[in-house]
Amino acid sequence: MVLQTEDIARIMADRELFNATIYTPITEAIIELQERRHDQQLNESIIALLHGNIPQPLQAEPRAVIFRQVITPNYEIRRFVNITDFMDMQPLFWEYHTDMFTPRNEWKHALGKLAFFGGVGKKGGLKIDAFNIIDFNSWSGEKLSAVRTLWGQSLVEFHHEFFNASFRPLSNCAFDASRWFATNGKHAHGYYQNFLSLFIRHGILFENFMLNEKEFTFTRDVVMPAFIAVCNETGYKPLIVPLEPTAIEGERFWMCYPEKTKSFVLERLQSGDH
Repeated sequence: MVLQTEDIARIMADRELFNATIYTPITEAIIELQERRHDQQLNESIIALLHGNIPQPLQAEPRAVIFRQVITPNYEIRRFVNITDFMDMQPLFWEYHTDMFTPRNEWKHALGKLAFFGGVGKKGGLKIDAFNIIDFNSWSGEKLSAVRTLWGQSLVEFHHEFFNASFRPLSNCAFDASRWFATNGKHAHGYYQNFLSLFIRHGILFENFMLNEKEFTFTRDVVMPAFIAVCNETGYKPLIVPLEPTAIEGERFWMCYPEKTKSFVLERLQSGDH
């Protein structure tokens, strides 16, 4: 696949072309990964491209990867867990604890204001019960690792405990990549090319790159140039599988939690033990 930066506008203007360019169907991705794993020359070229900086969890075997700043048991993560249950590949929850917390980012905001899905209303809208677990004014602009909940607990620690309450067997599959990011550019413009290079033969990335108003600029200015650079340097496209069905990607539902998990959070809010 040979692409140029001049192709970005054309690709992003055509949703079907964008999907075909960026994504690989899951069955095809698994087969392709197996074939690439047997290519020793490709292995050496990727190691050289990344200056040997392959994260430890990806060194021994390929992994099914989702990248979120903090792992939390919302519907998006639950879908990822369900998908990987049917794959002969261990999941890896790639995190970024030293990233800056900003309420303007919809996903980060959802870490501090938890929304619980209670079904669909008579008029078709989502029935959602949401409440804050942090003081947004106090923590905006701070590292995620520094943010504390209303009861004084680390926000990262809380979400890990919340996750473990639902998926304890997978709790050892989280990896804080903060140090890796620090040596690969710190900001997305700097590290995204190296990040996507990891999915040539070290794993499969499960992600949706949005074309909506909120994410369009990031996809155009960060993801697409990095994707094109990796394709042209390696001769292969990164193996990326859409996590959410593209027809309903980005809907608020994916950042919500099952209603039945609300008691776990309410107990923390009411306990004052931390």
